[in-house]
Amino acid sequence: MINFHIYPPMTIAKKQPSASKKIMADSPLSLASWCGLTLCCVLGAFSLSSWGADVYPNRAIRIVVPFAPGGGGDFIARSFSDKLSEVLAQPILIENKGGGNTVVGTEIVSKAMNDGYTLGLVSTSLATNPSLMPQMPYKTPEDFAPISLVITYPFGLAARLGLGVSTVPELMAYARQNPGQLSMATSGDGSGSHLAALMLQEALGSPLVMVTYRGAGPAINDVAAGHVDLLFTGMSQIKPLADAKRLKILASSGINRIQSEADIKTIAEQGIKGFNAVVWWGMIAPAGTPAAIVDKLNSALKVALSRPEVAKRLQVVDGEVSPSTPQEFEHMIRQEVQRWKKLLVKVPEKAPEKAP
Repeated sequence: MINFHIYPPMTIAKKQPSASKKIMADSPLSLASWCGLTLCCVLGAFSLSSWGADVYPNRAIRIVVPFAPGGGGDFIARSFSDKLSEVLAQPILIENKGGGNTVVGTEIVSKAMNDGYTLGLVSTSLATNPSLMPQMPYKTPEDFAPISLVITYPFGLAARLGLGVSTVPELMAYARQNPGQLSMATSGDGSGSHLAALMLQEALGSPLVMVTYRGAGPAINDVAAGHVDLLFTGMSQIKPLADAKRLKILASSGINRIQSEADIKTIAEQGIKGFNAVVWWGMIAPAGTPAAIVDKLNSALKVALSRPEVAKRLQVVDGEVSPSTPQEFEHMIRQEVQRWKKLLVKVPEKAPEKAP
Protein backbone atom coordinates (compact mmCIF):
# COMPACT_ATOMS: atom_id res chain seq x y z
CA MET A 1 0.00 0.00 0.00
CA ILE A 2 1.25 3.50 -0.86
CA ASN A 3 1.03 6.02 2.02
CA PHE A 4 0.91 9.74 1.17
CA HIS A 5 1.97 12.21 3.93
CA ILE A 6 0.87 15.82 3.53
CA TYR A 7 2.37 18.13 6.12
CA PRO A 8 0.48 21.09 7.61
CA PRO A 9 1.31 24.54 6.20
CA MET A 10 4.00 26.60 7.89
CA THR A 11 3.01 29.68 9.89
CA ILE A 12 4.27 32.83 8.15
CA ALA A 13 3.85 36.26 9.76
CA LYS A 14 2.84 38.24 6.72
CA LYS A 15 -0.17 38.92 4.53
CA GLN A 16 -1.69 35.66 3.38
CA PRO A 17 -1.64 35.02 -0.38
CA SER A 18 -4.68 33.83 -2.35
CA ALA A 19 -5.88 30.25 -1.89
CA SER A 20 -4.34 29.11 -5.18
CA LYS A 21 -0.99 30.68 -4.36
CA LYS A 22 -1.12 29.35 -0.79
CA ILE A 23 -1.02 25.78 -2.05
CA MET A 24 2.14 26.46 -4.04
CA ALA A 25 3.87 28.90 -1.68
CA ASP A 26 3.02 27.70 1.81
CA SER A 27 2.97 23.92 1.31
CA PRO A 28 6.22 21.97 1.36
CA LEU A 29 4.89 20.09 -1.66
CA SER A 30 6.31 21.57 -4.85
CA LEU A 31 4.58 21.60 -8.24
CA ALA A 32 6.51 18.47 -9.12
CA SER A 33 5.32 16.85 -5.90
CA TRP A 34 1.68 17.64 -6.65
CA CYS A 35 2.03 16.24 -10.18
CA GLY A 36 3.59 13.12 -8.76
CA LEU A 37 0.78 12.77 -6.25
CA THR A 38 -1.82 13.09 -9.01
CA LEU A 39 -0.04 10.51 -11.17
CA CYS A 40 0.15 8.04 -8.31
CA CYS A 41 -3.58 8.42 -7.66
CA VAL A 42 -4.39 7.79 -11.31
CA LEU A 43 -2.13 4.75 -11.45
CA GLY A 44 -3.58 3.51 -8.20
CA ALA A 45 -7.12 3.75 -9.57
CA PHE A 46 -6.04 1.93 -12.72
CA SER A 47 -4.45 -0.81 -10.66
CA LEU A 48 -7.61 -1.23 -8.60
CA SER A 49 -9.67 -1.47 -11.80
CA SER A 50 -7.35 -4.14 -13.20
CA TRP A 51 -7.42 -5.99 -9.90
CA GLY A 52 -11.24 -5.97 -9.98
CA ALA A 53 -11.25 -7.52 -13.45
CA ASP A 54 -8.76 -10.18 -12.36
CA VAL A 55 -10.92 -11.42 -9.49
CA TYR A 56 -14.21 -11.18 -11.41
CA PRO A 57 -16.57 -12.80 -10.74
CA ASN A 58 -16.66 -13.21 -6.98
CA ARG A 59 -20.42 -13.41 -6.49
CA ALA A 60 -23.63 -14.41 -8.28
CA ILE A 61 -24.40 -13.02 -11.75
CA ARG A 62 -27.94 -12.33 -12.90
CA ILE A 63 -29.14 -12.66 -16.47
CA VAL A 64 -32.22 -10.55 -17.17
CA VAL A 65 -34.47 -12.31 -19.69
CA PRO A 66 -37.03 -9.86 -21.14
CA PHE A 67 -39.62 -12.60 -21.60
CA ALA A 68 -42.04 -14.42 -19.33
CA PRO A 69 -41.04 -17.72 -17.72
CA GLY A 70 -41.47 -20.67 -20.04
CA GLY A 71 -41.09 -18.66 -23.25
CA GLY A 72 -38.48 -18.97 -25.96
CA GLY A 73 -36.01 -16.57 -24.33
CA ASP A 74 -36.36 -18.30 -20.99
CA PHE A 75 -35.65 -21.67 -22.63
CA ILE A 76 -32.55 -20.35 -24.40
CA ALA A 77 -31.11 -18.79 -21.23
CA ARG A 78 -31.68 -21.89 -19.10
CA SER A 79 -30.22 -24.16 -21.75
CA PHE A 80 -26.71 -22.81 -21.09
CA SER A 81 -26.86 -20.98 -17.73
CA ASP A 82 -25.85 -24.01 -15.65
CA LYS A 83 -22.76 -24.62 -17.79
CA LEU A 84 -21.85 -20.93 -17.72
CA SER A 85 -22.09 -21.14 -13.94
CA GLU A 86 -19.66 -24.06 -13.94
CA VAL A 87 -17.14 -22.19 -16.09
CA LEU A 88 -17.28 -18.98 -14.02
CA ALA A 89 -17.55 -20.88 -10.70
CA GLN A 90 -20.37 -18.61 -9.54
CA PRO A 91 -24.19 -18.93 -9.45
CA ILE A 92 -26.12 -17.68 -12.46
CA LEU A 93 -29.56 -16.31 -11.61
CA ILE A 94 -32.23 -16.03 -14.33
CA GLU A 95 -34.55 -13.05 -13.80
CA ASN A 96 -37.60 -12.91 -16.08
CA LYS A 97 -38.78 -9.35 -16.78
CA GLY A 98 -41.22 -9.54 -19.67
CA GLY A 99 -43.28 -6.70 -21.09
CA GLY A 100 -43.19 -3.90 -23.65
CA ASN A 101 -41.97 -6.15 -26.46
CA THR A 102 -38.78 -6.85 -24.40
CA VAL A 103 -38.22 -3.16 -23.55
CA VAL A 104 -38.95 -3.56 -19.82
CA GLY A 105 -36.25 -6.15 -19.18
CA THR A 106 -33.75 -4.65 -21.57
CA GLU A 107 -34.08 -1.23 -19.92
CA ILE A 108 -33.12 -2.81 -16.59
CA VAL A 109 -29.86 -3.98 -18.16
CA SER A 110 -29.16 -0.58 -19.73
CA LYS A 111 -29.44 1.15 -16.35
CA ALA A 112 -27.65 -1.46 -14.23
CA MET A 113 -24.18 -1.08 -12.74
CA ASN A 114 -21.55 -1.82 -15.37
CA ASP A 115 -19.66 -4.21 -13.11
CA GLY A 116 -20.45 -7.44 -14.96
CA TYR A 117 -22.99 -8.73 -12.45
CA THR A 118 -26.09 -7.81 -14.47
CA LEU A 119 -26.29 -9.19 -18.00
CA GLY A 120 -29.11 -9.49 -20.50
CA LEU A 121 -30.27 -12.04 -23.04
CA VAL A 122 -31.60 -10.18 -26.08
CA SER A 123 -33.14 -11.16 -29.37
CA THR A 124 -33.94 -9.69 -32.76
CA SER A 125 -36.34 -7.26 -31.06
CA LEU A 126 -33.32 -5.29 -29.76
CA ALA A 127 -32.75 -4.24 -33.38
CA THR A 128 -36.40 -3.81 -34.41
CA ASN A 129 -37.79 -1.88 -31.45
CA PRO A 130 -36.02 1.39 -32.37
CA SER A 131 -38.05 1.42 -35.60
CA LEU A 132 -41.32 0.38 -33.96
CA MET A 133 -41.20 2.64 -30.90
CA PRO A 134 -40.31 6.32 -31.33
CA GLN A 135 -39.69 6.89 -27.60
CA MET A 136 -37.18 4.32 -26.37
CA PRO A 137 -35.70 4.47 -22.84
CA TYR A 138 -32.30 3.42 -24.18
CA LYS A 139 -30.20 3.62 -27.34
CA THR A 140 -29.23 0.56 -29.34
CA PRO A 141 -26.43 -0.39 -29.28
CA GLU A 142 -24.85 2.64 -27.57
CA ASP A 143 -26.24 1.84 -24.11
CA PHE A 144 -24.92 -1.71 -24.13
CA ALA A 145 -21.68 -3.67 -24.22
CA PRO A 146 -22.29 -6.62 -26.58
CA ILE A 147 -20.74 -9.86 -25.32
CA SER A 148 -21.55 -12.52 -27.90
CA LEU A 149 -24.11 -13.90 -30.27
CA VAL A 150 -25.52 -17.13 -28.80
CA ILE A 151 -27.76 -18.84 -31.34
CA THR A 152 -29.65 -18.31 -34.57
CA TYR A 153 -32.50 -20.38 -35.87
CA PRO A 154 -34.57 -20.22 -39.03
CA PHE A 155 -38.26 -20.72 -39.66
CA GLY A 156 -40.16 -23.15 -41.78
CA LEU A 157 -42.43 -21.60 -44.41
CA ALA A 158 -45.74 -23.47 -44.55
CA ALA A 159 -48.77 -23.12 -46.80
CA ARG A 160 -52.33 -24.39 -46.58
CA LEU A 161 -52.88 -27.44 -48.78
CA GLY A 162 -55.67 -25.81 -50.78
CA LEU A 163 -53.34 -23.06 -52.00
CA GLY A 164 -51.92 -25.52 -54.51
CA VAL A 165 -48.26 -24.56 -54.24
CA SER A 166 -45.37 -26.83 -53.23
CA THR A 167 -42.29 -24.70 -53.89
CA VAL A 168 -41.16 -21.08 -53.63
CA PRO A 169 -41.18 -20.57 -57.44
CA GLU A 170 -44.80 -21.76 -57.49
CA LEU A 171 -45.61 -19.33 -54.67
CA MET A 172 -44.00 -16.48 -56.60
CA ALA A 173 -46.05 -17.34 -59.67
CA TYR A 174 -49.24 -17.42 -57.59
CA ALA A 175 -48.43 -13.99 -56.12
CA ARG A 176 -47.93 -12.51 -59.59
CA GLN A 177 -51.25 -13.93 -60.79
CA ASN A 178 -53.14 -12.96 -57.62
CA PRO A 179 -51.60 -9.70 -56.35
CA GLY A 180 -52.60 -8.75 -52.81
CA GLN A 181 -54.58 -11.94 -52.24
CA LEU A 182 -52.15 -13.95 -50.11
CA SER A 183 -52.62 -13.91 -46.33
CA MET A 184 -49.84 -14.48 -43.81
CA ALA A 185 -50.17 -15.45 -40.13
CA THR A 186 -47.75 -13.58 -37.81
CA SER A 187 -47.20 -13.01 -34.09
CA GLY A 188 -47.45 -9.22 -34.37
CA ASP A 189 -45.42 -6.26 -35.58
CA GLY A 190 -41.70 -6.74 -35.03
CA SER A 191 -41.96 -10.43 -34.17
CA GLY A 192 -39.65 -12.86 -35.92
CA SER A 193 -42.45 -14.28 -38.04
CA HIS A 194 -43.55 -10.76 -39.02
CA LEU A 195 -40.03 -9.77 -40.06
CA ALA A 196 -39.69 -12.91 -42.18
CA ALA A 197 -43.06 -12.12 -43.74
CA LEU A 198 -41.94 -8.58 -44.61
CA MET A 199 -38.84 -9.97 -46.31
CA LEU A 200 -40.93 -12.43 -48.31
CA GLN A 201 -43.40 -9.69 -49.24
CA GLU A 202 -40.57 -7.58 -50.62
CA ALA A 203 -39.22 -10.54 -52.60
CA LEU A 204 -42.63 -11.44 -54.00
CA GLY A 205 -43.30 -7.87 -55.04
CA SER A 206 -46.89 -8.26 -53.87
CA PRO A 207 -48.48 -7.15 -50.58
CA LEU A 208 -49.39 -9.80 -48.03
CA VAL A 209 -52.43 -9.50 -45.78
CA MET A 210 -50.93 -9.85 -42.29
CA VAL A 211 -53.14 -11.71 -39.81
CA THR A 212 -51.93 -11.33 -36.23
CA TYR A 213 -52.17 -14.09 -33.63
CA ARG A 214 -51.21 -14.18 -29.96
CA GLY A 215 -49.38 -17.45 -30.28
CA ALA A 216 -47.95 -19.90 -32.80
CA GLY A 217 -50.42 -22.65 -31.93
CA PRO A 218 -53.59 -20.88 -33.10
CA ALA A 219 -51.80 -19.59 -36.20
CA ILE A 220 -50.66 -23.08 -37.19
CA ASN A 221 -54.14 -24.45 -36.64
CA ASP A 222 -55.70 -21.80 -38.91
CA VAL A 223 -53.24 -22.53 -41.71
CA ALA A 224 -53.93 -26.27 -41.34
CA ALA A 225 -57.66 -25.53 -41.42
CA GLY A 226 -57.28 -23.46 -44.58
CA HIS A 227 -58.27 -20.09 -43.05
CA VAL A 228 -54.89 -18.43 -43.71
CA ASP A 229 -52.55 -19.06 -46.65
CA LEU A 230 -49.03 -18.88 -45.23
CA LEU A 231 -47.04 -19.05 -42.02
CA PHE A 232 -43.46 -18.70 -40.78
CA THR A 233 -42.80 -20.66 -37.59
CA GLY A 234 -40.48 -23.22 -36.03
CA MET A 235 -39.88 -26.21 -38.27
CA SER A 236 -40.41 -28.65 -35.41
CA GLN A 237 -43.88 -27.17 -34.85
CA ILE A 238 -45.15 -27.73 -38.38
CA LYS A 239 -43.35 -30.94 -39.38
CA PRO A 240 -45.90 -33.25 -37.67
CA LEU A 241 -48.77 -31.51 -39.48
CA ALA A 242 -46.91 -31.74 -42.77
CA ASP A 243 -46.34 -35.47 -42.20
CA ALA A 244 -50.07 -35.80 -41.50
CA LYS A 245 -50.83 -34.06 -44.84
CA ARG A 246 -52.55 -31.13 -43.14
CA LEU A 247 -50.28 -28.41 -44.56
CA LYS A 248 -47.33 -28.10 -46.93
CA ILE A 249 -43.79 -27.03 -45.99
CA LEU A 250 -42.33 -24.97 -48.84
CA ALA A 251 -38.88 -24.07 -47.50
CA SER A 252 -36.71 -23.03 -44.57
CA SER A 253 -35.83 -19.37 -44.11
CA GLY A 254 -32.09 -19.41 -43.29
CA ILE A 255 -29.02 -19.43 -45.50
CA ASN A 256 -28.26 -23.03 -44.56
CA ARG A 257 -30.62 -25.96 -44.48
CA ILE A 258 -31.86 -27.16 -41.10
CA GLN A 259 -29.82 -30.21 -40.18
CA SER A 260 -32.78 -32.17 -38.84
CA GLU A 261 -34.71 -31.55 -42.08
CA ALA A 262 -31.89 -31.55 -44.61
CA ASP A 263 -34.21 -32.52 -47.49
CA ILE A 264 -36.11 -29.21 -47.24
CA LYS A 265 -34.53 -26.52 -49.41
CA THR A 266 -34.03 -22.94 -48.29
CA ILE A 267 -35.87 -20.00 -49.81
CA ALA A 268 -32.52 -18.73 -51.14
CA GLU A 269 -31.89 -22.03 -52.89
CA GLN A 270 -35.25 -21.75 -54.63
CA GLY A 271 -34.62 -18.49 -56.37
CA ILE A 272 -34.75 -15.63 -53.86
CA LYS A 273 -31.02 -15.04 -53.55
CA GLY A 274 -29.68 -13.86 -50.24
CA PHE A 275 -32.92 -14.50 -48.35
CA ASN A 276 -32.00 -15.05 -44.72
CA ALA A 277 -34.68 -14.58 -42.08
CA VAL A 278 -33.60 -15.98 -38.73
CA VAL A 279 -34.25 -15.26 -35.09
CA TRP A 280 -31.08 -14.55 -33.12
CA TRP A 281 -30.26 -14.40 -29.45
CA GLY A 282 -27.23 -12.85 -27.80
CA MET A 283 -25.73 -11.68 -24.51
CA ILE A 284 -25.17 -8.06 -23.54
CA ALA A 285 -23.96 -6.05 -20.54
CA PRO A 286 -24.48 -2.37 -19.65
CA ALA A 287 -22.38 0.16 -21.55
CA GLY A 288 -19.07 0.90 -19.88
CA THR A 289 -18.50 -2.61 -18.61
CA PRO A 290 -14.69 -3.03 -18.53
CA ALA A 291 -13.30 -4.73 -21.62
CA ALA A 292 -11.47 -7.28 -19.46
CA ILE A 293 -14.80 -8.41 -17.95
CA VAL A 294 -16.54 -8.50 -21.33
CA ASP A 295 -13.71 -10.64 -22.73
CA LYS A 296 -13.86 -13.00 -19.76
CA LEU A 297 -17.61 -13.42 -20.19
CA ASN A 298 -17.17 -13.96 -23.92
CA SER A 299 -14.61 -16.71 -23.36
CA ALA A 300 -16.70 -18.37 -20.64
CA LEU A 301 -19.83 -18.29 -22.80
CA LYS A 302 -18.02 -19.92 -25.71
CA VAL A 303 -16.88 -22.75 -23.43
CA ALA A 304 -20.40 -23.20 -22.02
CA LEU A 305 -21.98 -23.27 -25.49
CA SER A 306 -19.48 -25.87 -26.66
CA ARG A 307 -20.69 -28.40 -24.08
CA PRO A 308 -22.53 -31.36 -25.69
CA GLU A 309 -25.40 -31.05 -23.19
CA VAL A 310 -26.13 -27.52 -24.37
CA ALA A 311 -26.11 -28.49 -28.05
CA LYS A 312 -28.53 -31.32 -27.30
CA ARG A 313 -30.93 -29.00 -25.49
CA LEU A 314 -30.90 -26.45 -28.31
CA GLN A 315 -31.67 -29.08 -30.97
CA VAL A 316 -35.32 -28.61 -30.00
CA VAL A 317 -35.43 -25.23 -31.75
CA ASP A 318 -33.40 -26.38 -34.77
CA GLY A 319 -30.93 -23.65 -33.94
CA GLU A 320 -27.31 -23.11 -34.86
CA VAL A 321 -25.07 -22.20 -31.92
CA SER A 322 -23.14 -19.19 -33.20
CA PRO A 323 -20.79 -17.61 -30.62
CA SER A 324 -18.97 -14.49 -31.82
CA THR A 325 -16.52 -11.88 -30.60
CA PRO A 326 -17.93 -8.78 -28.85
CA GLN A 327 -16.91 -6.69 -31.86
CA GLU A 328 -18.63 -9.01 -34.33
CA PHE A 329 -21.83 -8.98 -32.28
CA GLU A 330 -21.88 -5.18 -32.03
CA HIS A 331 -21.35 -4.90 -35.80
CA MET A 332 -24.20 -7.35 -36.39
CA ILE A 333 -26.56 -5.41 -34.11
CA ARG A 334 -25.81 -2.16 -35.94
CA GLN A 335 -26.46 -3.82 -39.29
CA GLU A 336 -29.71 -5.35 -38.03
CA VAL A 337 -30.97 -1.97 -36.79
CA GLN A 338 -30.47 -0.47 -40.25
CA ARG A 339 -31.77 -3.54 -42.07
CA TRP A 340 -35.11 -3.65 -40.26
CA LYS A 341 -35.48 0.11 -40.26
CA LYS A 342 -35.81 -0.01 -44.04
CA LEU A 343 -38.51 -2.71 -43.93
CA LEU A 344 -40.43 -1.34 -40.95
CA VAL A 345 -40.80 2.20 -42.28
CA LYS A 346 -44.13 1.17 -43.77
CA VAL A 347 -45.74 -1.66 -41.86
CA PRO A 348 -48.39 -3.19 -44.14
CA GLU A 349 -52.03 -3.22 -43.22
CA LYS A 350 -53.11 -6.28 -41.30
CA ALA A 351 -56.42 -7.94 -40.55
CA PRO A 352 -57.87 -7.74 -37.01
CA GLU A 353 -55.96 -9.70 -34.38
CA LYS A 354 -57.10 -13.27 -33.87
CA ALA A 355 -57.82 -14.51 -30.37
CA PRO A 356 -55.66 -17.40 -29.09
